[in-house]
Amino acid sequence: MRITLLLSLLLVHLSVSAKDVKFGKVSKEDVSATRHIDYPEANAAILHKSEWIWYDYQYDIGWTVTREVHFRIKIYKKDGFDWATLQIPLYAGRGGEETISGIKGFTFNIEGGKLVSKKLKNDGVFEEKVNKYRNKTSITMPEVKEGSVLDIEYKIKSPMFWNIDEFKFQYDIPLDHAEVRLDVPEYFIFKKHSKGFQTIQFAESKKNRSMNIAYRSSDNMGLVGRSTHNNGTLSFMENIYTMEVSNIPAMLEEKYTNNIDNYKTSVKFELASTHFPNQPYENYSLTWEGVAKSIYSYDDFGAELNKKGYFKDDLDPLLNGLSSNIEKAMTIFQFVKTKMNWDNYYGVTCSDQGIRKAYKEGKGNVAEINLMLTAMFRYAGLDAHPVLVSTRSHGIPLFPTSDGFNYVITGLQLENGLVLFDATEKNTVPNILPMRALNWFGRLIREDGSSKQVDLMPKTKSVDAIMMSVVLNDDGSIEGEYQEQYSANSALLFRNNFVAGTEEKYLDDLEKKYGDIEISNFNLQNQGNLSKPVVQAFNFVKEDAFDEISGKLYISPLFYLTTTVNPFKTEKREFPVDFGYPWKDQYMINIAIPDGYAVESVPESIAVGLPDNLGRFKYFVSAANNKINVRVDIELNTSLISSNYYAQLKEFYNQIIKKELEKVVLVKT
Repeated sequence: MRITLLLSLLLVHLSVSAKDVKFGKVSKEDVSATRHIDYPEANAAILHKSEWIWYDYQYDIGWTVTREVHFRIKIYKKDGFDWATLQIPLYAGRGGEETISGIKGFTFNIEGGKLVSKKLKNDGVFEEKVNKYRNKTSITMPEVKEGSVLDIEYKIKSPMFWNIDEFKFQYDIPLDHAEVRLDVPEYFIFKKHSKGFQTIQFAESKKNRSMNIAYRSSDNMGLVGRSTHNNGTLSFMENIYTMEVSNIPAMLEEKYTNNIDNYKTSVKFELASTHFPNQPYENYSLTWEGVAKSIYSYDDFGAELNKKGYFKDDLDPLLNGLSSNIEKAMTIFQFVKTKMNWDNYYGVTCSDQGIRKAYKEGKGNVAEINLMLTAMFRYAGLDAHPVLVSTRSHGIPLFPTSDGFNYVITGLQLENGLVLFDATEKNTVPNILPMRALNWFGRLIREDGSSKQVDLMPKTKSVDAIMMSVVLNDDGSIEGEYQEQYSANSALLFRNNFVAGTEEKYLDDLEKKYGDIEISNFNLQNQGNLSKPVVQAFNFVKEDAFDEISGKLYISPLFYLTTTVNPFKTEKREFPVDFGYPWKDQYMINIAIPDGYAVESVPESIAVGLPDNLGRFKYFVSAANNKINVRVDIELNTSLISSNYYAQLKEFYNQIIKKELEKVVLVKT
């Protein structure tokens, strides 16, 4: 009973103290604090966040949504200085532009034992156009130092009344308290979608609201009768949604995470329907089929697929004499990759220039290039359709919405099944997509409005196979020959990384990566032959590669390839491990024993497997005829591993490290 009472009093205290937070009123205790009481390692924290969202109506504008935001941020360490600048995205889409106003801010510090404040000035606010769909306002606070508390307030007004931005309740720093209030006129019915692992206190209520507005008989909402050019009062009920959270821990980016924002606690309101006075009921709830049909109807999407005059004269000679579908597909695919250059813009629709102009200039966004590819496939008589994708950085769509997709590729139905193509990169091959597009599922859409889900995750295992011959020298150095072969997605990554710089820079980085080896006679095969694995080979020398102790040689049989660090460090993990694609690392190493030495011991061979055939580790070392032979296989058979297997995966890597650190011991004969 006593514990329950104390907890109740604590919750009341948190609720009351949160409501007492006033902009510009900061306590000396908050500014004086040197570390977070619950998360002492935090470099910054959000002490308080509040949002209030409400609707307004004007006959000449229609409905608008205003969002008032207040952030109070504490900076503990220099590593938290990034939070001294807030980046605020502003949409500029088909429904109009969002605008920001009422920007205010103070930086609070302790100077000479006293609490002082510095006001945000105009030079701390910067607005920029990101692309045709997005603007951005940056707010940079003045005189920020370790210990500062930042108070920031602003309003965003949006004409896109049907879209309410996601409410975020978790960041990469702790959040002490947040509260959100959403006032929605009774005419709008929203669905609520939540994600994340933290508890949100949610409540609903209703209240009456009256709004003085000017109206006309042409008022398309039918809200206030049929009088003309008068002022009137609009009265209606509002649904009030409140959300509140406290003591939310940081969620930090971890190794092998596709997009950490997919798992942070948040709430999204989706417009399901509207019902205005004197107007019929409108249902906005979408199915995936509805999303597909809507996107296909766009002039800068479906209509572009029907255009062929701009490429016909170029494509006809290339297709002449080709009979098989795969020959036609590969010829067209190579032609588009050679002809077009991607401008690094995402999107499922063409830009203002359209496909024809993009083709003429040899440059376009992802939709222009891959819709062009789809149109050419169809012109050649192939069964091709666009496939909508949400990139890894964009997140995973939780419910059917056209905003959930920001990328498009091509799906081609061939004899052996559906094959995926992306012509935005020169080094892609069929069914080997860039990492950005490997995000669980896409949606293939057809002209008749039907669609189907498409699994984007690779089925072909990417292999990184290394063969190495090593000679041990008396001075503790080694020299040898090295050959490495990459296939599938590993080959795509290698080719892209290699062409991104110079060979000299690549070799410098490689020498440092492998512990200051010296590389010579570098040779690269199949860099441009995408149908074959890419192969790199070189000779190398490395100093101080093994130890001599009391006349014995202690050798790590994988040398600089030894795994020494477990990528999984946290005790537990709430979200999946995403490797991007299934893979296999294979090492085959031959070591020549120096004259006058014999093998005293080698590590025992082992085989370790993950549950449900998710992966395995095999390690084998043998010695015969003055040679040591090493064979190591590490493979993961799936792209995604559930967090339920995290403990086993972490231990799997511990076993790899423990075994690979074991030494071969040589003694003098």
